[in-house]
Amino acid sequence: MKNFTQFGKFLLFLFFFFSILLLTPAKATDFYFYVQFADKNNSPYRLENPQEFLSERAIERRNFFSLSVDSTDLPVNPSYLSQVMNLGGEIHSQSRWLNGATVVMQDSALIEQVVSLPFVKWVQYTGKKSTVSNVPKQPSKFSPAIDYGLSGSQIAQVKGNFLHELGYFGKNIVVGVLDAGFLNVDVNVAFDSLRLHNRLLGTKDFVGGSDLYRGNFHGGNVLSIMAGNLPQNYLGTAPDASYWLIRTEDVDTEYLKELDFWVAGIEFADSVGSDVVNSSLGYFTFDDSAMNFTYADMNGEVSRAAKAASMAAQKGMIVVCSAGNEGDKTWKYISTPADAKGIITVGGVTADGTPSVFSSFGPSADGRVKPEICARGTQTSLINSSGNIVAGNGTSYSSPLICGLMACYLQYFKEQHKLISIPQLLQSVFVTGSLYGSPTDQMGYGIPDFQLAFLSTAFNGLNNQTQNQPQWLVDEKNKTIQVNFAGKTDNSAINVQIHAMDGKLLLSRFYRSSSIVLSIENLSSGIYLVSVENGGKIFSKKILVP
Repeated sequence: MKNFTQFGKFLLFLFFFFSILLLTPAKATDFYFYVQFADKNNSPYRLENPQEFLSERAIERRNFFSLSVDSTDLPVNPSYLSQVMNLGGEIHSQSRWLNGATVVMQDSALIEQVVSLPFVKWVQYTGKKSTVSNVPKQPSKFSPAIDYGLSGSQIAQVKGNFLHELGYFGKNIVVGVLDAGFLNVDVNVAFDSLRLHNRLLGTKDFVGGSDLYRGNFHGGNVLSIMAGNLPQNYLGTAPDASYWLIRTEDVDTEYLKELDFWVAGIEFADSVGSDVVNSSLGYFTFDDSAMNFTYADMNGEVSRAAKAASMAAQKGMIVVCSAGNEGDKTWKYISTPADAKGIITVGGVTADGTPSVFSSFGPSADGRVKPEICARGTQTSLINSSGNIVAGNGTSYSSPLICGLMACYLQYFKEQHKLISIPQLLQSVFVTGSLYGSPTDQMGYGIPDFQLAFLSTAFNGLNNQTQNQPQWLVDEKNKTIQVNFAGKTDNSAINVQIHAMDGKLLLSRFYRSSSIVLSIENLSSGIYLVSVENGGKIFSKKILVP
């Protein structure tokens, strides 16, 4: 078996080597390779001492969600990295979760020696190094009481203003932003409060080359939708959150290496304790067509970025990704890491709630609903690198709308010490979607309602109980609601409450019957939340009064 494995590794090397020869110019070039290690044997790190490789905040986040530190959190064996470096490789980045490293080598022939190392499972050529331009350019893939100014309507469309009115603006929540560059964020007046209150926690660059703040503008636009604050003119979705700015996207080239940069970026976000991550990036075709994905690959299991996104969710992070802008192009579908499992993929809509023509279609290749939800992607209000309020198009901009509000929503759970899992938290938002009962390939569950999500969880919890579920019968003709508890045999009291969508309690009564009939004839037309408590379990239903 060992001989077969070594032979297979050698065949992989030959494939990549001859591919490189066909692409290599005469001058010296830096080549990127992803090296997959076989194990983490003899690691100097121990799970009993997570503080050696995770920040205090990262450990606290795992504790909040009752998640344990496991072997995927252990760093790559430093001995393995040293031996690769001794063969002429430069370690560009590494992945604890996937147990691999991105290696840069000037002499591509040396990778044969790396392949032959006993702890190397396989090696993949992922691209060539480029010189990052300092000239800002558009990345090709990105083809009331509160005065919101021009951002008001896009926040109100998903009822995010309700969270703000309750005082949830993302305070003490850390957001990691994975993007292409953050032009002028260090001087832009829109981020004055971010800098003044030391909530711009730092930057990390996995691309290299130009100054993170002097390169591409895209990440700054994305950040403004969450953190921007121009009093009386513009307010982002999470203006009180704290932010890490992480560059993983090389706008000058398109190679598989960028997915490995993305993996390194989200692992870094985890290590510094990010609670939420926004990624307005997507990949499916590359400068080297041999690297291209197919739609069948969009199943959450093929790309390393998709795998890492799912692992981030499993480690207590809310991951929000743009669906992509290929809806009116040949590709049409979502890209990766939007195909990942356990995350939020966001599509785009117009001001009137119709799909943005460019918003990429789902489902994922394995049939999951993608995108899950949508927000404003056409004529989205944002603040550009000059500090001016402008409108932009793309799911790159619908994603941070949702990401910022998820930070506000998470703030509520943390401040109220409410126990919840990431799947529960995401599902509580998905079920409020305008199309939840009949999702579509372009809008998924539709436009979410953060007001309804909050009210449902605040008043009714997230018990997800299946036993003793009541049966709901709404009779619009006779203007009644009937609630039946088929398994109720005792004389215990059932508390019934009806709330308006602004949180006002309209009815609270106790019943002892297993069949309860409520009159709704005095309720005005609109949506209401009906909740019943039986035996310590709370159940709820949204009803529409015509």
